[in-house]
Amino acid sequence: MPTARRAGVAGALRASAEDGLKMLCQLRVAQERMARHASQQEESIRSLCHLCVAQIHMARRAPS
Repeated sequence: MPTARRAGVAGALRASAEDGLKMLCQLRVAQERMARHASQQEESIRSLCHLCVAQIHMARRAPS
């Protein structure tokens, strides 16, 4: 294989590896973002449940 062609292949492999690393980093950031959103949704659901329970208690205490 000629030297120029080998250099081209090596460059292409290096670029491909760099692209792969970049994609892994982007995936990691996306996973962290999804985990934060899931945590926030969990907290919202928990707050909604507490609100519903409080409303039920208030309704039971209200005079008929």
